[in-house]
Amino acid sequence: MVSRTAFSKTLGVAACVAALAHLPASASDDAFINAGLTQNDPLARADDRPLEQIPGVVTAYGSAETSDGVRLRTLIAVPEGTTAPLNPLLFTQWVSCGSIEYRAGSGAREILATLARESGLALVRVDRAGAGDSEGPACDELDYDTEVQHYIDAFDQVLKSGLVDPSAVYLYGSSLGATTAPLVADALQSRGYDIAGIAVQGGGALTHFERMLIFDRLYLERRPDAVAPEAIHDEMRARARFHVEYLVNGRAPDDVAADSPEMAAVRADVRGLGEADQYGRPFAWHQQAARRNFLAAWARVEAPVLVIFNTFDQFETRAGHALIVDAVNRLRPGTATLIEQPGVGHSNRRFDSLKAAYAGEGGEPVWDETAATLADWFQAQRRPTAR
Repeated sequence: MVSRTAFSKTLGVAACVAALAHLPASASDDAFINAGLTQNDPLARADDRPLEQIPGVVTAYGSAETSDGVRLRTLIAVPEGTTAPLNPLLFTQWVSCGSIEYRAGSGAREILATLARESGLALVRVDRAGAGDSEGPACDELDYDTEVQHYIDAFDQVLKSGLVDPSAVYLYGSSLGATTAPLVADALQSRGYDIAGIAVQGGGALTHFERMLIFDRLYLERRPDAVAPEAIHDEMRARARFHVEYLVNGRAPDDVAADSPEMAAVRADVRGLGEADQYGRPFAWHQQAARRNFLAAWARVEAPVLVIFNTFDQFETRAGHALIVDAVNRLRPGTATLIEQPGVGHSNRRFDSLKAAYAGEGGEPVWDETAATLADWFQAQRRPTAR
């Protein structure tokens, strides 16, 4: 169990007082968390939010400074009773902004809570710039390249901190975190870390250009006022031209819209495309993501791979998920596995139909199924700790 003394060494002064109140009086003073990461963490609590409390888990709050000088909140969660450093499970998250701290009842975070308790690994999370306690630009102003580099910098510092056993490193990417996970793994592997397993759910290895184009096709086909089948052909040709200019050539959507009435009509109807952002992230985020070669990263990372595809996913395709497995198994036969969860949507809710899933109507939470699949897989990949 994490000691009061050790915990105080990983926290800023304001957070430390609150943290000690959450630790059991019997906490051992010879716990595994030492003075490694940030003995005098200057990163203050952003507000008076309580620290996370995951049943059966102890979380150490710390911080890491990125190569561009931004200090980010780090969280390392281990099962109660842990007495030695565990191998880390690094988490890369979805596109939407907000703190990655645990909130009871949030399906995605309940999956993380299960992994912290049952994977046998130390769950490592980083709040992106501008989210939670983290400094730097607001998350909705953060570009893709900077986000990826921040993950790499922060995780590298945690791996060197003494708070985890870095002899074997695991990763889990959720939703668009499935695109950042292989990039982060590739970078860490190039720094000499042994990547021992990567699991992803809700994102494949298609180019970001293809992903956004498929989002548009699904929007045309599945929205309540679905476009007539005979009109989709021309719609998709127009949207392909728009996305080439926007995502591949890096032009602002308003500039593309000024090219013709047809492009203006597309700009007005692309799902999630606002005045200065798409899905809450700046245009530059998507344009940089479109330049990234996800499949090349998957090809370079020599690790077992688990890909979970939910068959009623509202956004992602089976082909994008299977692409990861097929490519990895072509290079390293038998090392990648695809698991399909029937009737489950992107956010791990089971629906009666694909139409209901796309509309987000009802749905039974089944995050526990996804969590169990992930925890069992990571348990199976575990190696003996180095110390």
